[in-house]
Amino acid sequence: MKGRWSPAQWTRCWETGTVTTFHGRFANNYDGVVRRHWHGIFDRLPSDARIVDLATGNGAVALLAARYSHRRQRDFEITAIDFADIDPERQLAGKAVARYLPRIRFLGRTRIEQTTLPDGTLDLAMSQFGFEYAQANEAVAEVDRILKRPGGLFAAMIHHADSAIVRQAKDGIEQAALCEQSGLQPLIRKLHKRLHKLKKRSRDATKDDRAIALRTEINKCLAQLNRESARFPDPGPMTWWVRQSMSTFDPSAAAGVSFDRKREMLEAAAAETEAYRQRMLDLVSCALADTEIDSLVSSLANAGFSVEQSQPFEFEGTHFCHALLASR
Repeated sequence: MKGRWSPAQWTRCWETGTVTTFHGRFANNYDGVVRRHWHGIFDRLPSDARIVDLATGNGAVALLAARYSHRRQRDFEITAIDFADIDPERQLAGKAVARYLPRIRFLGRTRIEQTTLPDGTLDLAMSQFGFEYAQANEAVAEVDRILKRPGGLFAAMIHHADSAIVRQAKDGIEQAALCEQSGLQPLIRKLHKRLHKLKKRSRDATKDDRAIALRTEINKCLAQLNRESARFPDPGPMTWWVRQSMSTFDPSAAAGVSFDRKREMLEAAAAETEAYRQRMLDLVSCALADTEIDSLVSSLANAGFSVEQSQPFEFEGTHFCHALLASR
């Protein structure tokens, strides 16, 4: 486990109110085979199980446990920790999952390596796409400390270096770089500055040679970005950046908006794309190769765990992640 990541970027991510880091299929929380996987683990727990979700984000897997507990008439006691400065009660207010938030105790600014939880009290320590961000030996030692013995379970879904998610993250990093290198935003700023000057002078922008030339250059940039986007199975990050940047010309979004505010809109789009790029760099740097997963399995075994499962997890025909399950 490399442990190279920036909590500030993840704080910003969770402040957007996303339940998971997936904005398509899992926008409302994990379902399908992923949810069934976790339900299979919850089935093994006593009705009054004590659970911790490690690196919870906005509580996606903790919310799965809370929903399961409610629907199966269980009485799970759920704690969810994250090193980012999280506030799911506020960020997820109004979403369908919010009804289950009162069943969870959230602890932000809390490391996996130092959960502050009591010794030997938990039935399950779980994590989805978070355990790999911790330092391996310290994290295993902490899980060993807080789980009951015998009977404690450790379950994790971990980013694998050869998974579809990591490939998509690498594509996202490349797309962010292409956006920055395209020169589109500097051209947009120049055009807005020119249009602002022309408006103050009551001149017709459609007849201004400089404004016309800038529009031509912008259209060339857009065409080039469109060609580049066709290389990616999911050009979402690039499409979003272009749409946000060009929205400064959209009457429905920018009518009556000042020149300074349009500049702020461009800066916000650039800042969000850079934050996304940093998160994807974190993800890629923390994803585990086979040798690192083997090392983690060995660490668990050396700590007295019986590793019941360590295998690729498939989702819709793709290598989604690596699944681990270990018991005391």
